[in-house]
Amino acid sequence: MGAGSLREKCRANLAAIKLVRELQAKNRPATAEEKSVLVRYVGWGGLSQIFSPATDWQKENIELSALLSEEEFRAARASTLNAHYTSGEVIQAMYAAAERLGFAGGRILEPSCGPGHFIGFMPEAIHSQSVITGLEIDPLTAPIAKALYPEADIRNEPFEKARVADDFYDLAISNIPFGDYKPFDNKFNRQGFLIHDYFFVRGLEAVRPGGLVMFISSRGTMDKVDNSLRRQVAAQADLIGAIRLPNTAFKRNANTE
Repeated sequence: MGAGSLREKCRANLAAIKLVRELQAKNRPATAEEKSVLVRYVGWGGLSQIFSPATDWQKENIELSALLSEEEFRAARASTLNAHYTSGEVIQAMYAAAERLGFAGGRILEPSCGPGHFIGFMPEAIHSQSVITGLEIDPLTAPIAKALYPEADIRNEPFEKARVADDFYDLAISNIPFGDYKPFDNKFNRQGFLIHDYFFVRGLEAVRPGGLVMFISSRGTMDKVDNSLRRQVAAQADLIGAIRLPNTAFKRNANTE
């Protein structure tokens, strides 16, 4: 998963899109063999050149345009900011940490689930004891996650608009979006949190007292001079640990630093 050249990843993306279209048209579940095609979908975060027809990616651009509606194409192009999916090694390490902290299963929220890798790499011992809710803003990626993990509650909506209960989940775990933009949420608009910081304050509300929030975020969350997010988090939760990943942690699988 996540292996291969950029062209190979692009071809895998196009194959996954064609397959999920077929599954939707026939209204049937994916077979195990078909799931092995869907799980290779890597999104467009590391393949932004496909949206520049002036480059040597014209053929792929035309093929993608033919597969998607105008709205879906715009959403796919917009997703290049954030669609850098997580490697299995990192996800497995996060679950290993959760298990060491005593988490054995429960209500799990994945507020930016992409194609669902945090579900797919979940240890079976946790998965069998859990109820999973996944949120995904991209209208193309959410159906892929649904096809891969039909037992989970996958919703095609952004975290800021989702009807998610407060003080309900035992674990919120994700590779959250990060960037220099702010989501619209009446409850937090006045504080003006950037998208990655917003996920922390909203995630803390969704998780019950004693629950865990485990997010991969931009280095800005810990490093920036403005400490308003860190102060708010400290007032609501205890910091159990923080791990600074190497700059190349997502280079191979997601083509980003």
